[in-house]
Amino acid sequence: MVYDRELRQKMNTKRELGKIWRAAVLGEAYSFSYVLKPPVKLADSAGRIHEVAAWAAFWKQEGAYWTLLTANKQAGVLGKQHDFPVKAEFCNAETALRYLGEWRRFQNLQERCVKIMTDFPGLRSLCAAYREAILKEDRLPESIWQLAKYFSDTYRTDCYLRELDVPYVDTKFMEAHSRLVAAIFYALHPEMEGRSFKDLCGQLHWQEKAPTPNIYLRSLDKNKTIGGLQELMVTAEQLARLQVNFGRVFFTENKINGYVFPEVEDGLIIFGAGNGVIAQEVEIPWLKEPRQIWYWGDMDRDGLCILSRVREKYPQVCSFLMNPELAEKYQHFMTADTGSSMEMPANLTCQEQACWKFLTCQPPQRNRLEQEKIPLSEVRSFLQEL
Repeated sequence: MVYDRELRQKMNTKRELGKIWRAAVLGEAYSFSYVLKPPVKLADSAGRIHEVAAWAAFWKQEGAYWTLLTANKQAGVLGKQHDFPVKAEFCNAETALRYLGEWRRFQNLQERCVKIMTDFPGLRSLCAAYREAILKEDRLPESIWQLAKYFSDTYRTDCYLRELDVPYVDTKFMEAHSRLVAAIFYALHPEMEGRSFKDLCGQLHWQEKAPTPNIYLRSLDKNKTIGGLQELMVTAEQLARLQVNFGRVFFTENKINGYVFPEVEDGLIIFGAGNGVIAQEVEIPWLKEPRQIWYWGDMDRDGLCILSRVREKYPQVCSFLMNPELAEKYQHFMTADTGSSMEMPANLTCQEQACWKFLTCQPPQRNRLEQEKIPLSEVRSFLQEL
């Protein structure tokens, strides 16, 4: 019979095993206690004394890795039992690892990481935490050392990840081991707050991927182009650098609305990124030049908050098809507003404030009017009045 199955299970949990390895690698104190329970209650053991004796003999065996604590126990009709096993204790990490059959692996880890732990003592706990990967991947210890050396010296910032030049460590490796890369950096730079690879990229201004164009521009005037094109797809940074000579600029969140928007003389429409154009901290200088700017968004809390943020950057922005009269006209198309903003934003006109108040007074299940629900005839009517 296996008498220590539960003990092994308790010590082999991810948390406890991690504590054992960490203590062993760092040379820290470690202890673990396990209360022993005989297979049957002593008061009921009269007919099963051999089971209890075998159990006690197991815990008293010579050469065991645990330290045994005993006590005198009363065993019913059997009388007092002297030196009865009551608790097994492990007084250090080494005996715990030997008991669990991990000692050879620990020695292997020590051999693989000796250079890392000698040159960069701050990475000792990291070696314990990443022990499985280090024991599995033969080249990993050298890669960790090279990254530690790179992060300890002058490291590059404000670049693409692909531009980093770490000896013997390619950027594909860094992408595949991003958590490890971040752990190495923050272990060597505890003064910097952060944990994840995303935190690291943000603090060092590393870009993992090239920006993906997600902003659509479409000329609404068949006689005018954008760099010779009627349609164009750009990033926010590229949008800011464009040379645009349109007198009327329309913003809309919805992509299909941008494609079906009617022709407008001297008109340009920007769409497809939702609120991405505004949310990104990219100034678009040519939008601050004298020209008409119109914004059309959903009639809901988020849509009006986006409009407010647009107007912070570009005060001349006017909204269209975002008024309480239109909301009431198409009230039968309304759905539930899932937006998080509860307070009316600043930078709204009187009409837009009235729209906010109208929407927030509607039943929760019908207080949002998406722009796709508004017929294109309303768009044409508005444009005819421009």
